[in-house]
Amino acid sequence: MIAYAFSAAQAPRPARGLAAGIAAALLGALVFGFIQGKIGHRGQEVGYWALCIGLLTGAALGKLGGRAPLLALIAIPLAVVSVSLAQLIGVAVLMGDESSWPTTDTLIGHFGPVTDYWRDRVLGRNDITFYAVAGAESYLVAKRIAE
Repeated sequence: MIAYAFSAAQAPRPARGLAAGIAAALLGALVFGFIQGKIGHRGQEVGYWALCIGLLTGAALGKLGGRAPLLALIAIPLAVVSVSLAQLIGVAVLMGDESSWPTTDTLIGHFGPVTDYWRDRVLGRNDITFYAVAGAESYLVAKRIAE
């Protein structure tokens, strides 16, 4: 009689995958948001950030989550929220550089003006499209890696 055992890569570990996905999404948002804030918002960079964040989040969920099918679905909103957070961090860095406020104070203490600036001057039709691209890519990468 032959007994088949799941390998370590195939065993479902949803809690571990979710923790890794959240960490990857936050790390991606912090890094890309800071870079975006330093170079300024010209409108074309969000596509690259969205692709990188979607790939990073999906890979973390799929690789460390194993064969947990729900994680691929969780990857979609996680990537979208991460790209949004990256843009908000970018606006906070940009506004902090233009004023004398530190970035964390700008993001937390002046969240209203940050979101107003983001909504009025940064968020556009292309950004919303790339939010969808980030979610789809994150889903596909998580699903493919978990197979």
